[in-house]
Amino acid sequence: MATPPPLIHQPKKKGCAGGCLTLVVAGFGAMVLIGVLGNLASDRKWKNDRPNIVHSVEQAVEGGDYNRAILLADPHQSRNDPELNALVAKAQDLRKAAAERAHAELVTRLVSEIHSAQGEEREKKLERLLGLEPNTKEFPEELTAIREKMKKREEEAQAKREAEQKADLERRDRERAERDRERAEQDRLALEARLAEFKWRYQVTKDELTSKPTYLAVVQSINQINFDFPYQGAQRGALMLRTHPQYGKDLILKIEKGQMLIQSYQDTTVKVVFDEGSPISYRVVGPEDHSTTSLFFRDYQGFVGKMLKAKKVKIAVPFYQQGNVVFEFNVSDFDSDQYLDKK
Repeated sequence: MATPPPLIHQPKKKGCAGGCLTLVVAGFGAMVLIGVLGNLASDRKWKNDRPNIVHSVEQAVEGGDYNRAILLADPHQSRNDPELNALVAKAQDLRKAAAERAHAELVTRLVSEIHSAQGEEREKKLERLLGLEPNTKEFPEELTAIREKMKKREEEAQAKREAEQKADLERRDRERAERDRERAEQDRLALEARLAEFKWRYQVTKDELTSKPTYLAVVQSINQINFDFPYQGAQRGALMLRTHPQYGKDLILKIEKGQMLIQSYQDTTVKVVFDEGSPISYRVVGPEDHSTTSLFFRDYQGFVGKMLKAKKVKIAVPFYQQGNVVFEFNVSDFDSDQYLDKK
């Protein structure tokens, strides 16, 4: 009879369960207890301090220092103590009454001073009276004239402010326009400096066999390309126009390194876009030495005719394991006379 395998006891699961709940309840109870004890302590302190606080507020009210009375009572308003609230209400009423009396006394004194004032001083005091008591019945004719004068003066001041604001806005607009012109000029100069590298360069050489001139015009591509190994490294394409005494006119696209998928014994088609036009197909062929870094366009005249009317040209060329690579050229500054050395 086979011996049964020993029993494997499952480990007990660890966790807080009821213990965690007990801790939470205990913590909450402690917080409540602390709050209750804090309130009891605060109430006890209030009972001890209340007589002195009420006495201080009462003294301030009786001494006519109503603002001080209100400030002393303010920290204890949450107690809603009836006696303290009554003292605050009394201080507020007395402060308001005192302010009204002071205002009335000031108006009375000012009216008295106006009776004896003359000229500019009288006019200033009348304006002050209007500021203190706009609906006063004193000096009706003079105050009517003062009101009209003040109104006119305010209208003139408003017109002056509006004129100043308009002038300020115009000044800001001029400054902004000037900054925009300067920025545009800086951008133009920066663009010219950046495109200087991509302008046409012209050269005249002598053919060794015929001793006749060979004319070249070359422009670098605006964009850079960077192929995978073993042709890695930034480079640009070069678009070249050549007029040779033996070979005639050629339009050539060259690179430094890479493998153009262009045959030297069979025409291939590439796409060309002039400015924002539609792609045009051009037949191209590789060089006789079977190198893979240049191609020749068949339709020299057709290409150059469109190029002379364009500002930029894009040429898409197929490369081994790279797909179609686009070269963009700035052709806007091409000069036929300079190319053929007619100047």
